Amino acid sequence: MSLKQPDRKPSFEELMARSMEDPSAEPAFMAALLEATVYVHAPAENRPGNLRLVSFPHPQTGVYLIPFFSDRGQAEESSSPNIRIIQMTGRQLFEITPGATLILNPNRRYCLFYPEEVALLLQGKALPPPMRVTDDEEITRPLEPMAQPPGWLIKALDGLFAGIPGVESAAIARRLPSDANDLDELVIVVFASDAHAERVGRAATVALREACEQTKTNLDLLMIGRAKEHPYSSFPRIYARKSTGKVAVPRQVH
Repeated sequence: MSLKQPDRKPSFEELMARSMEDPSAEPAFMAALLEATVYVHAPAENRPGNLRLVSFPHPQTGVYLIPFFSDRGQAEESSSPNIRIIQMTGRQLFEITPGATLILNPNRRYCLFYPEEVALLLQGKALPPPMRVTDDEEITRPLEPMAQPPGWLIKALDGLFAGIPGVESAAIARRLPSDANDLDELVIVVFASDAHAERVGRAATVALREACEQTKTNLDLLMIGRAKEHPYSSFPRIYARKSTGKVAVPRQVH
């Protein structure tokens, strides 16, 4: 007679590896991350009462990333005499770095955490699956501008693009019906640098998930480089970055 062994709880590292291969495993990994012990770098000379963390610029966007590590060994490999290693939980790290972009295990198969996603995780919510992102060359049906986009969509997007420096402007359009599809499809057209495309897609997914579920609406996100002469560049903007750094005020939501 043999006794059945209890199922072993997967380790944090195992959950992380699974999530990178299977998106359905991400919620379990994210939940474990908040409670897991992680390791961060801080300057050896710390200012009293002010914890500073080491960061480095993203090679493409220039946005500063705060590295953290799932095990002390990786943190030591990337350390130097001018750096000390601090351990804390993932939740504690996220709570003390609001608005920052973080990168887990930057010297291996890394994972980026953008501010919008961190805020959602701290609320105890799972990250939504990515929106469908359509490449400019894949468009098979023409778009037409929407002079009066839905108020719920304007509200959901309020303030989103202003926080992403690579976004120049954005508009809302609809894809015309075809023989195979007699439904209108809403498309968010974003003019932004290629380096910021991932951040735009993931931030928009976070911002729009609940609104899309409530309205039962499917959305596409069309990323276009900062080309001044483009067929869609004349579409009415819901957002435009001003040279002064201030942003245009979106249409009033009724």
